[in-house]
Amino acid sequence: MQDIKNSEEYKSLWARANYDDLTKVLNRRAGRERLISLLEKARTESRILVVALCDVNDLKQINDRHGHREGDNMLRYVAMSMSRELKENDVLFRLSGDEFAMAFYDENEKNAEKRMQRILAYLNEKKNSRKLMYETSFSYGLVEIYPEEYYMVEDLLEKADCKMYIQKRNYHILRAKQRLEQQNDSGVREFIYDKEHLYDALMESTDDYIFVGNMKTGVFRYPPAMVREFGLPGEVVENAAAFWGGKIHPYDERHFLESNQEIADGRMESHDIEYRAKNARGEWIWLRCRGRMIRDERGEPNLFAGMITNLGRNHKTDHMTGLYNRFEFEGDAKKYMVDLEETEYLGIMLLDMDGFRNINDLNNRSFGDAVLKITAQKIVEFLPSNARVYRMDGDEFAVLFLNGSKEDAMEVFSRIQSHFQKIQDYKGRKYYCTMSAGYASYPEDSDDYQELLQYANYSLECSKLKGKNRLTVFTKEILESRGRKLEMTELLRESIERGFTGFSLNYQPQIVSGTKQLSGAEALARWQCTAFGDVPPSEFIRILEQSGLIIKAGKWVFTEAVRQCSEWIKRKPDFRMSINLSYPQMLEEDFESFVLGTLDSFHVPYENITLEVTETYLIEQDSIVHDIMGRLQEKGIQTAMDDFGMGYSSLYELKNTPADIVKIDKGFVNGLTTDLFTATFIRSITELCHDVGKTVCLEGVKTVEDYNVAKEIGIDLIQGYYFSKAVPPAEFEEVFLEERNASVKRN
Repeated sequence: MQDIKNSEEYKSLWARANYDDLTKVLNRRAGRERLISLLEKARTESRILVVALCDVNDLKQINDRHGHREGDNMLRYVAMSMSRELKENDVLFRLSGDEFAMAFYDENEKNAEKRMQRILAYLNEKKNSRKLMYETSFSYGLVEIYPEEYYMVEDLLEKADCKMYIQKRNYHILRAKQRLEQQNDSGVREFIYDKEHLYDALMESTDDYIFVGNMKTGVFRYPPAMVREFGLPGEVVENAAAFWGGKIHPYDERHFLESNQEIADGRMESHDIEYRAKNARGEWIWLRCRGRMIRDERGEPNLFAGMITNLGRNHKTDHMTGLYNRFEFEGDAKKYMVDLEETEYLGIMLLDMDGFRNINDLNNRSFGDAVLKITAQKIVEFLPSNARVYRMDGDEFAVLFLNGSKEDAMEVFSRIQSHFQKIQDYKGRKYYCTMSAGYASYPEDSDDYQELLQYANYSLECSKLKGKNRLTVFTKEILESRGRKLEMTELLRESIERGFTGFSLNYQPQIVSGTKQLSGAEALARWQCTAFGDVPPSEFIRILEQSGLIIKAGKWVFTEAVRQCSEWIKRKPDFRMSINLSYPQMLEEDFESFVLGTLDSFHVPYENITLEVTETYLIEQDSIVHDIMGRLQEKGIQTAMDDFGMGYSSLYELKNTPADIVKIDKGFVNGLTTDLFTATFIRSITELCHDVGKTVCLEGVKTVEDYNVAKEIGIDLIQGYYFSKAVPPAEFEEVFLEERNASVKRN
């Protein structure tokens, strides 16, 4: 097996399955799986993770003007520059044509920002050294994830995409201005102007506050208008950073000081920040400060200059939607929560657009912007007079309900849900985007703003995990469930590290319907611990999958099931063991060699094993699963499609799927004897499968009536409580293997 793994053909196939041919970084599928594992690692180890979505600037123009070969080179430059900045646990992968995704492990957003700037700086060096005639840059958006936060990968990329778009739009605006300002100066050898009066001319020609500072002395010069507005001691201010810092709003002070310190230390060349400062009348005024560092010939910070825009007292709205922004949301929520006389009840509902990224991908950014505006307007239409909506980050909105009730919020969401679950139309173009929501209230759930917002977020996460397009109201059970899940994750990890203590396998028989003879069994994992007792498989297996522990657990299950099979085939040589696989298991580099090697080590013929994969993986995962299953089938191992009927496969896909056995989900058994449609459906599936040489197994058979109908329809194998639940190996042997030639007796 090791020889196969080390063969050049194997390495080539593995690389093609996991790496992008052009850039040599992970492809979308492999990168997504690595990101899922990294998210769980960060949660488990209580580390912050920052996800970046990057979009190469002007790639289309490069292709059009310089050829696609140069465009490909640009993508290689970007990938190489990003790879240089990766640390041990970081992830980089190509998401699509001109998009890359990165994840920085154990890094906060501030440090991730510095790393992105270093990548851009290196790209600029590459441009200059190669004397390229085009820009080598990209726009990006960063999302910081804390250990207690749970996000789906698609939702994270969607949030990063929204932030990236803001930067992308600013880039294009800047480029448009640069093109507009470019003049044909051919024939002009020198431009001479009076530098002494330049500052005065600029200062008098704009409403912005033009400033310039000597970085070596700390002395700054400000215009008279700013001196009057903010009560500065004069136009020239010594130790300006400390003096001006004393006027910054407490909530913005840290952000302001950190940004200025980075400039002072020479770690950043520019900044663009918004903050509030107190003017001479004691009012908080929103300002936007944009500045640029100039270095001397030794590379030391020399001059810092730029402009401060007075946004006024009412910088409260989101420019795109016209809604109040997240700063106003925070301010209003805190104000209501401390105003005990006015506020008897305050509800927070967070709304998130499901699949908004798909709208951008299928259309364009301007269409996505229009959808955001339409969505905002519709939400406003559905609100009662005691509610106000705010735009948060990206495609997320928040609603405050003052002195209402939980029922009010539920009614509002019902109207929102009813509207958005229909296909929408904008300028003749169709789009579909449902809404998920989470809700928490003061004082019932908490009297602390941050805690209340966190609870609303937890509830929103629950809505996403339960299938989206729904509202989840916060309960203590959600908090307990999160605590239970975190504790259970650690206990599972400990169990695995201690040799899988608490893990065991039970076996449920699979019976030939016509003869009631034993065909084989499905191996089903069980886990128990002191803290929680016997934990349902539906709970602990999901945690194993979300935590990445499913890789190790899956190997243990497979090995133990094969070991047991090696014992039972001594009694019944044609006994077949069915073993469940997870998608992450199949992506492991050594998966195929592990399967074959384990079977060889226990001397189990390949024909005695069936590998079960859920319908979703077989149908939706491109050709990856198909290729793996095909190679194993060539060795003689059978494959089964599990839970058929619970996904979205068509009959055509069923016909072409690489499965020897189709297992119809137990959910269909409930109406087998009473519902004509169910019986007809199962009969049709059975006949189709038989026509193309597939075996059919029906799960969940509980009664003699179910069994008789299944037998009459022509089902090949029966699995369910009618014959036996899943039992420990000793009991299975006693009931089903002592007299292997006799018909199976029902428990």
